[in-house]
Formats: sequence, C-alpha cells, structure tokens
Amino acid sequence: MKCPNCGHWNSVQVDKLFIEQPSPEAKVKVIIPIYEPLQVSKCAKCGKLIAEPKELIKIRKNRKWGLLY
Repeated sequence: MKCPNCGHWNSVQVDKLFIEQPSPEAKVKVIIPIYEPLQVSKCAKCGKLIAEPKELIKIRKNRKWGLLY
C-alpha cells in the first residue's frame, strides 16, 4: 500500500472480501474486491499510520498510471 504522506510502498497484511454492487441489468452481478487490514500498519519510512483493522481499502483507478495498488 502506498503511503499518502511520503509515497513509500509498504506491505500490509489483509483479508480480501468481495462486495456486490447493484447493477442496472438483472442478470449481471457486479462484484468489487475490498481489502480489510489485519493489524495496525505504519509507514516504514515516515512512521505515520496508513491502515487500521475494520477500515476497508479499495483499489482505485489512477488517471495517469492505471491501477493504484
């Protein structure tokens, strides 16, 4: 996970969950992967908090570089 403060990439242990979103078509299922951190994680470089348990993380699309992991 990328730290929002300093930009350092950190490893975070997570559980992967799938959430079903409503779809305009009845026969189509829209399932979005969501990640739930297993423990409190701090950035290895700056030491600020980046993930907490019970806080869901979604992979979002970055306009310039594709997916932000």
